[in-house]
Amino acid sequence: MGKERRGQQLRIGIIANTTKYDISDYLIEFLSENLNKKRREFYLSKYTYNFISSLLNKSHLRKFIKVVEEERFKGKIDVLLSFGGDGTMLYSAKFAIDADAILVGINFGKLGFLADINYQDLNSVLEEIESKNFNIEKRILLEGQIVNDKSKKMIAVNDIVIEKGSWPRIIEIDTFVDKKYLTTYRSDGLIISTPTGSTGYSLSSGGPILLPEMDSIILSPICPHTLTVRPIVIPGNSIIEIEARSGYETVTINKDGQQIYKIKPPVKLLVKKSSKHLKIFKRFNKDYFQTLREKLMWGVDIREHSQNSGERNEKF
Repeated sequence: MGKERRGQQLRIGIIANTTKYDISDYLIEFLSENLNKKRREFYLSKYTYNFISSLLNKSHLRKFIKVVEEERFKGKIDVLLSFGGDGTMLYSAKFAIDADAILVGINFGKLGFLADINYQDLNSVLEEIESKNFNIEKRILLEGQIVNDKSKKMIAVNDIVIEKGSWPRIIEIDTFVDKKYLTTYRSDGLIISTPTGSTGYSLSSGGPILLPEMDSIILSPICPHTLTVRPIVIPGNSIIEIEARSGYETVTINKDGQQIYKIKPPVKLLVKKSSKHLKIFKRFNKDYFQTLREKLMWGVDIREHSQNSGERNEKF
C-alpha cells in the first residue's frame, strides 16, 4: 500500500455512484459500524459527501469523516472503496491510480465483473487488508495521445475506442504496429483493449478473453466490412499508430466509455502501454476462471440449464 506505515491507521477513501439512491443507506450503515475502529480513517469524495450529507448530519457521523476532492486523494489514502457497479469502478480507477491506492469494488450494479465484492463481505475484506491476507492484481493500462491535439491525453483501464460516431457509413482506419503497417480497417471503428477490457466491448466485437495478468493488447474491429479481418493480440510493449478517415465532420474517440472526444478527420492517434498500473484487491479464495463461470456463465450448457428450469416450473 505504497510506503510502509507502521503503527498508523488504514486510510480509506470512498467514491459512490450517486445515481443509486439505495447506496446511501448502505454507506451510512458501513460508516456507523467502522468509525469507532481506531485504526481506520475515512475520506469521502466531495460528491459522495454531498450525496449523503443530510444522513451524516442526522446520525452525527460528520465530525468523524474527512471530505476531499477526488483529485486530492493522492497522499491521503491507502485503499479506495468504489460503491457501485463496473462503471463506477472504472470512474474510480483514475483516482486510485493517481493516489497509488488499492481499488476495491463493492458491487451494487448488475454484472459486477470488476466490482466483485459483495457488500456483506466488506468488513471481512478490510480485515484481510489490515492483516495483509490478500492479493494485489496489477492491471496494465493504455495511454492514448490524440496527435491532432496534443492536449488531449487519456489513460484507459478497459479500452480506447475510435469509431464513426453519428456517420451512417464505415470509416477507414490505417493501423501501424511498431512502425509496421498492419492493415486498413474499413469498419464502424476499432477497439484497442487491455486484458482487463477483454471481457467488455472487445468481447462483444468477437475479441478473445485474456487473463488479466497478461502483458498484451487486443485490436478488435467493430463490424468490419471484410469478414477475413479478425481481432488480433499483440505484445503489450507495442506502439500503435492510427489514422482514421471519414466523410463526416467528426470521428469519435473514447476511453472506457466515459471520456469522449469528437475530432475533425483525419484523426491521428497514438496508443501504447502506460508506465502506470492499476492495483485491484483480490481475495485469496477467488480466481479468474471462477469469475468467468459465475459472471459470464462461461462453459454452462444452456440446454441443461433450460431443462432444470423446466423441471422446477413443473413442480408449481
